[in-house]
Amino acid sequence: MLDDNLKAELGSRIHKFDHIAISLMPQNVQKSIFVLYSFFAELDGLAAQVSEPMLGEIRCQWWRDVISQQQAQSPLAEALLTAINAHNWPQQALLDIIEAKIFDLYANPMASTADFEGYAGHTYATLIQLTALAINPQAAKDFADVSGHLGVAFAVAKSVLHLKIHKSRGQVFMPQDIATTQDKATEQDFVNYGLNHYNLAKKHLHKSPVFSAVLPAIRAKLMLTSAQKLAGDLYPKLESIAPKQLKFQWQLLTANITKNI
Repeated sequence: MLDDNLKAELGSRIHKFDHIAISLMPQNVQKSIFVLYSFFAELDGLAAQVSEPMLGEIRCQWWRDVISQQQAQSPLAEALLTAINAHNWPQQALLDIIEAKIFDLYANPMASTADFEGYAGHTYATLIQLTALAINPQAAKDFADVSGHLGVAFAVAKSVLHLKIHKSRGQVFMPQDIATTQDKATEQDFVNYGLNHYNLAKKHLHKSPVFSAVLPAIRAKLMLTSAQKLAGDLYPKLESIAPKQLKFQWQLLTANITKNI
């Protein structure tokens, strides 16, 4: 069990919407998923926290050592190793998350949609798939397509929301085969690309026993649909696509009842 101090520490790491979504997952896995999302949030925030990439690389190596050597060096690391062992999460999947998030530390271009989908597959998609594996290992075997498509949708939504931040760092997460001119039209193409993957995930979902694993991705849908409505006014109004908590909660509860995102 997580003690109150660790709960407070982890609660400060993950997005409040993820916290709400996790609370609707089966109670017996909530603590493990809470830890998983906290681990992911630490890697997701590295680029904003370090003054130079090498410092981020050092932190990533620290996490590699924790996972590969199974030696906890912090309360979060200890809780993560406990969750890994409890749910038989593949070590390589977690190491792949670390490796993929190194991309965030640098200003290298995202060469193609294939590269972007690889990045999304090793990050957001893996997060969803590991959640499904904890909820129901057997059902999770048939969940990879859903996780993959939602991972791309989530990665697009987060990239769109942070376009201005990325630009200030010289980063380009939009694939070069979409961002050919960096004009308003290409921003909308990127949004539509994310929504297409979200809709593909819906087609593959089929009221799965691990349905609750997808609940955090509803935030991606809200961001992408808001971005789509802005059309040519997207970039100057980026901040407005972040969903309101009440709307997210309503969509979340509706999805949990209907088993449809």
